[in-house]
Amino acid sequence: MGDTTSDLVVAPLIILWTIAPSWRWNRREAVEVILLLILLLILGETVFGGWFPISAKNYPVSFICGPVVLWTAFRFAQRETATGIFVLSVIAIWGTLHGFGPFVMETENQSLLILQTSTAVLTVTAMALAAAMAERRRAEAAITQQKAAVEAANRTKDNFLAMLSHELRTPLTPVIAALDALQTELSQSTESKAALAMIRRNVELESQLIDDLLDLTQIAKDKLQLKFDSIDAHQAILNVVEMCRADADARKLQVHLDLRAGAHYVSADTAKFQQIIWNLLKNAIKFTNENGNVTISSSNPSPQILTIAVRDTGVGIEPEIMERIFDPFEQGDPSFQRRFGGLGLGLAISKSLAQAHGGTLVAKSEGRDRGSTFVLTMNTVPAPQQRAKEPEISVEARAQRILLVDDHQDTCTALERLLVRRGHLVATAHNMRSAMETAVRNQFDLLISDVALPDGTGLELMMQLHAISGIPGIAISGFGNNGDIKKSLEAGFSEHLVKPIKLEALEAAIGRVIGAQSPSHH
Repeated sequence: MGDTTSDLVVAPLIILWTIAPSWRWNRREAVEVILLLILLLILGETVFGGWFPISAKNYPVSFICGPVVLWTAFRFAQRETATGIFVLSVIAIWGTLHGFGPFVMETENQSLLILQTSTAVLTVTAMALAAAMAERRRAEAAITQQKAAVEAANRTKDNFLAMLSHELRTPLTPVIAALDALQTELSQSTESKAALAMIRRNVELESQLIDDLLDLTQIAKDKLQLKFDSIDAHQAILNVVEMCRADADARKLQVHLDLRAGAHYVSADTAKFQQIIWNLLKNAIKFTNENGNVTISSSNPSPQILTIAVRDTGVGIEPEIMERIFDPFEQGDPSFQRRFGGLGLGLAISKSLAQAHGGTLVAKSEGRDRGSTFVLTMNTVPAPQQRAKEPEISVEARAQRILLVDDHQDTCTALERLLVRRGHLVATAHNMRSAMETAVRNQFDLLISDVALPDGTGLELMMQLHAISGIPGIAISGFGNNGDIKKSLEAGFSEHLVKPIKLEALEAAIGRVIGAQSPSHH
């Protein structure tokens, strides 16, 4: 029994103190270890040392040392636990041999036998607990390391998607600008007009796919920020139908409107609400065969509820697909992906956006080739009071002197041509240094600058020019999340446009900025 107990008490002490510890104390833990050792010495001497009358009377109070040993095992590693047990064992053996403590029997042999049994039980219990806690700490460390790796991978992925968005959007801007320029020419054949319309549709589709990927990333990270306003849902539907009219006509589809809801104002982010309707209508057009029908209806099950249904006569949804129809990248039957293409993100984004607006989006279908219906339900709000319409700001009354800065040559050239055609005087620069030199030599009414420049940023350029001359600015960038827009506004830009830049959006932004600078708007 003595040999077994020594194996349990002494061997771990020797082994654990001869190997490098896997975990080092910090200052707070070192103080805690010292305090535990002092407490263990005091309790050990109290029970076995003969310092107090309780030791001589042999009361069975050895259990008061157990919690300190177990706490050491719980808070620290096996090395500290083995040390505490060894110190307590030395004090207990000395006290028992001198007739102190609860284990004193008729003979010395009996006393040591009972003491060693108690020590062995405490050692096995405490060392098992210490080993379990050490294993838990290793698991926690592994989880923390894996979490850090996952977070780093997520940051890398987000940075990659943001950069991918910028790199994919930037080449689309000169294409859109060239389309705007070509479509203003009068001498166009019917075939040319159709070809230009086809190019525009596909460029806009490419831009929407990029936006869908970024929206999905923001939704997954719960970073999607919405700007709520009271909007007319019927007007939003009409806007979307007009945007999708060419796609429906190309597939010879009949789009019917049945907007019967009396209460049709909702609290929503205008752009994101239209995106929900746009995704649902595009989905219906995509999966409906030629000469089919798509119906958009609205109703009020109760005055506080608005229901918008998009119904089609298309391929339908099979029951086994219905459960995952709103999952990202889900497109139902694999043959649909080969046949119709796309990423399968529209419905997933629409459902998440509906939930972010406090609404619901559900799908219904009677099966394959029986069509499908998507029902959006949202709470209504009172219609806003009509405001006096402000006079539109004309930007054509006076040619604006514009400094255009973009390191992408094609984008710069295309936007310059569009602005010159609109009567503006335009000077171009491709980096921050040349832009500053141009701004020093000339006086400008407006800065239009890319955010990412080879020798700095458009934000730095805006801050410097704004401090010198107070010039207003419009930022253009392939980066378009809320954080990017906020940084642009904080730098002094009045507007932030996301590439690809459309002529009508650029003209509207110029009108707002120049209008805000005119004396009548101060």
